[in-house]
Amino acid sequence: MPGSLQVLFLEDRPADADLVLYELKRAGYQISHQRVDTRVDYLAAIQESPDLILADYNLPQFTALQALRLLQESGLDIPFIVLTGSISEEAAVETMKQGAADYLLKDRLSRLGQAIERALHEKTLRDEKRRSELALRLSEEKFSKAFRISPDAISIQRFADNEIIEINQGFTHLTQFAPEEVIGKNNLTFSLWEHPDEAKRFQEALQSQGQVENMEGVFKKSDASLWIGLLSARLIEVSNETYAISIIRDITERKRAELELQRAHHDLTEAYEATIEGWSRVLDLRDKETEGHTQRVTEMTVRLARALGVTEDEIVHLRRGALLHDIGKMAIPDHILQKPGPLDEDEWKEMRRHPEYAYQMIYPIIYLRPALDIPYCHHEHWDGSGYPRGLSREQIPIAARIFAIVDVWDALLSNRPYRKGCTEESVLEYVKKHAGLYFDPSLVASFLELFQAGVFNDTQIYRMTRAQASTTSP
Repeated sequence: MPGSLQVLFLEDRPADADLVLYELKRAGYQISHQRVDTRVDYLAAIQESPDLILADYNLPQFTALQALRLLQESGLDIPFIVLTGSISEEAAVETMKQGAADYLLKDRLSRLGQAIERALHEKTLRDEKRRSELALRLSEEKFSKAFRISPDAISIQRFADNEIIEINQGFTHLTQFAPEEVIGKNNLTFSLWEHPDEAKRFQEALQSQGQVENMEGVFKKSDASLWIGLLSARLIEVSNETYAISIIRDITERKRAELELQRAHHDLTEAYEATIEGWSRVLDLRDKETEGHTQRVTEMTVRLARALGVTEDEIVHLRRGALLHDIGKMAIPDHILQKPGPLDEDEWKEMRRHPEYAYQMIYPIIYLRPALDIPYCHHEHWDGSGYPRGLSREQIPIAARIFAIVDVWDALLSNRPYRKGCTEESVLEYVKKHAGLYFDPSLVASFLELFQAGVFNDTQIYRMTRAQASTTSP
């Protein structure tokens, strides 16, 4: 489509140049132009990179063929069309051989517009080709440099027979195999993989998907020592043949650091758990009446929660909460906590503060904060009559609702200085009677169903009740 053109005329006759300008404007082009007729002016003008050169074949000082050679020597690619009054067939052929886009007789300028359009289109194609070739060359140079200096193990193999055709220095450094030990070998027989099944899985994935990203594996060095690598590979087509480029990054140290971190985390978690259990035993030793209570209710609460479908991640916090459910009693004075008889009103008021004390103790400890539901809320009642906040129904955290059933179950079954433990039958009746009052009725139903199914048969509570010979009802 015609547009703006910057044209250089190599013409010694201004009238002929004006005629061509007229024809170009008639074809729809908007022209800015310069006319030269000497070698010196021509060389200066082409440095300004015009869009098009229209040259008379014969000029007083030099010819279009000489102008073409000068253009080529300058390294510039500017469409060059020869316009002449008369030209022999041999001369016309020669101009085309030298790189002219076209030639036209001055008395036949009607097809000048087509000739220019074709010449500009061919120039666009050449520019695109040069850009593509430049991009490819840069890409090849970058790949070649990256291939040579990369610390990762890079190999290229023919996919049809898995023959390795090239490796980089990183490959030799990581595997300790020299190029002559690897190149030309078949990768199915010469395998770096420690586990053949992993090698097979890699091959199948590469064949079906055309690429593999970040596949972890254990690899062998030439001395049979092992290292851990992260493998990525891709299939490429070159000259109708498929090749696989594989890159293995050494992550041995990273994996070692991860394992050390996991081990440290495990040790820290065990220390946390030991500390929590130590706190619970201290409390049991301080409150002789409930000795062993914490361990029993923790075991049964975990069993009940797991049977109800509570996730293992949640059970971790639930277990900690059960172990620490009465931690607030550490703040209760001995004369109240260890009083052999019934508590008076003021003493009960103080005793009922132990969930609040538990909150004050546990909340500042970030890793224990998710375990706070049971210590803070296990004395709340389904009907809202509990303490310390008078929560009701689903306002009470599920962990506390589960624990409340087990806590009462163990308390009623256990012997106390002022009473003997109750029978299983009477405690079951008590739990059923208070469903919808103290306890979540749906959890009570599940508890009774699981009890009948024998889910708790091997827990400490069950073993304890079998050892007791009590007939007292609650």
